Amino acid sequence: MTPNFFVDSKISFDAKIGIDGLERNIPARKHSHNAAWVRLYRNMLQSAGWKNVTILGNHDTYEGYDVMIFYPGISYNGTINFFFGIDDNVVRRFARIQDFEGRTFVLNHDMPTIGATVRKRLANKSTSLNVGQLNLNLLDEICSATERIDYVERSSKLCFGDSHCFSAYLPGYSVCRNDGLTLYSILRDGLEKVIEEKSGLSVDYLTHLTFYVGNIDIRHHLCRQENPQEKVHAMIIELAHQLKVLKIPNVEIVQVLPIEDVSRKLPKSGYYKGTPYFGSWEERARLVNTFNMSVDKIAVENNWSVFRWPPAFLSKTGELEFDYMERPKSVHLSPLAYRWDLFENELNFLHDND
Repeated sequence: MTPNFFVDSKISFDAKIGIDGLERNIPARKHSHNAAWVRLYRNMLQSAGWKNVTILGNHDTYEGYDVMIFYPGISYNGTINFFFGIDDNVVRRFARIQDFEGRTFVLNHDMPTIGATVRKRLANKSTSLNVGQLNLNLLDEICSATERIDYVERSSKLCFGDSHCFSAYLPGYSVCRNDGLTLYSILRDGLEKVIEEKSGLSVDYLTHLTFYVGNIDIRHHLCRQENPQEKVHAMIIELAHQLKVLKIPNVEIVQVLPIEDVSRKLPKSGYYKGTPYFGSWEERARLVNTFNMSVDKIAVENNWSVFRWPPAFLSKTGELEFDYMERPKSVHLSPLAYRWDLFENELNFLHDND
């Protein structure tokens, strides 16, 4: 991966910047993991000096904006998913793109060719009769000129991990989020190799690393193996070895989350081999304790930092309270429980002893 940096675009700090979805609006719910990724980039832009940044609603106009950044969604995999076909709302949204005369960017992906995508669906019954308002060739020209953004600044600070990792973000850090990434696979393939291949950044360039993985290993994998407690110990010892080799001056390891009550409903996208988790609550809770105690140990031995989730997140019986999780159902924390308050651009009061 060769990353693209917004700072290289030479956009004026006075520019009026909008962030919008493609075929649908960005969710407005404060508890949305999907929307939090956009708010994270807004925070990064504001912290880097672009103060006039707005996340647009479904019916907001592009009038007056100098720059538009498009967000295809946190689950985007290269293909636009039209849930209701190319209906009137989609046509209206694409017409805004067609008429926009400012510079355009897209988050974390190459821009899909909207015109070509629509052209394949012109004969579909679900396609709006107003689709003729779109100049498909012009749309493709705009998409071809749209620039990709991976990071905002050229920062030597990196927050790296799985889909949970940006809940531990602090301003000044770039974030490399890798959905489904496990500690096991990182150690198997080599920490340095994984960081450099997935982030596009050389570890020699890094002065700070916040490292956050492990929740997926505990939820789905470790209890399927013999002696999972021993496996956790061995993994953390190997993590320490591979981290030391990197020689990054400032390392912070994030502890894994407590286990929520098993009654919590989870989306099928979070299942593995047909189950939302594997192992009893008690077995997985013991793995959390072993994992976090082992992280504490290697941190002390190597003068690294540890980020711990507040005790207030726990119920009286030691479960992760649903109030601090994404709603209505997810394995992730609610953005309102993140380390950094992405709404107020300040340290979250829940973590004010950080």
